[in-house]
Amino acid sequence: MSEIDIGIHSSSVLVELNIRCWSAKKRDKQASADMDINQGCTEEVYEGYKRLFAGNELLKDISKKASKIRAWHTESTLPWSDKGPRLLPTKTFFEYKKELSRQKADWEKLTQQFLSEYTSLVTKLAYSLGRAYDPNEYPTIDELKDKFSFSYSVTPMPTSGDFRIDIGNQAMKELGDHYEQVIQDRVASAMKTAWVRLHKQLEQMSERLADGDAEGNHKTFRDTLVSNAKDLVTSLKHFNINNDPNLEKARLALADTLNDVHDPQDLRDFRPERLKVKNKVDDILDKFKGVGSW
Repeated sequence: MSEIDIGIHSSSVLVELNIRCWSAKKRDKQASADMDINQGCTEEVYEGYKRLFAGNELLKDISKKASKIRAWHTESTLPWSDKGPRLLPTKTFFEYKKELSRQKADWEKLTQQFLSEYTSLVTKLAYSLGRAYDPNEYPTIDELKDKFSFSYSVTPMPTSGDFRIDIGNQAMKELGDHYEQVIQDRVASAMKTAWVRLHKQLEQMSERLADGDAEGNHKTFRDTLVSNAKDLVTSLKHFNINNDPNLEKARLALADTLNDVHDPQDLRDFRPERLKVKNKVDDILDKFKGVGSW
């Protein structure tokens, strides 16, 4: 194994998150045909769908919660493959697992509430929809349970020597060389994401901390401008999977910049303090321009 292979293998794992929600949509063949006819289409161009639970807030909340969890998962990890597993530093694994368990419990609570109310909801729809109601479009409660799922898996990082097939030495070498290149490319992609997150945060701070008018009044910004930056300082310490010295220097520079910022309101109330922080942020942007993915 190469040095980079050993480092990644010992400091990271691959985690894959899968959340499945029922869309409650049914393709309406008649509506699709009507749209084609109305538009003068000779082929099947349009597709119409019937929303079986239109306006149901609980079902919407389940979907929204799933979207938020996926977004959190993405922010808590780094890209590895095009789809599926993502890279998670082992130092953050237990914190990740604890938060994911909490998020899963919240999602399952919403899902169980919908399942418990499902039968009565369908009964109400039968009365409100009249002739438009088709019982065949609604799954049974057992079928519905299978349409919701929440799972994740954690696997160790594979190594370049982990080829469990009997092939010749030359083929083994070629596979090893190929895997080595794949590892390098994926590490580069993951590190690019780390740099992009840092650059995005710095650009946002520089823009929002600037004067908003000729009188020196500040632009509007939320407290999360500071809290998100502090969270990034912590996460980048773990996301620096190949120990990039430049990324660590940039991270420490941002940490030093935020060290004296205890309350975001101070940046709104005191222009000199706000511009002091902005100037330090701009210095970081200038110093590391052309480094990483900048």
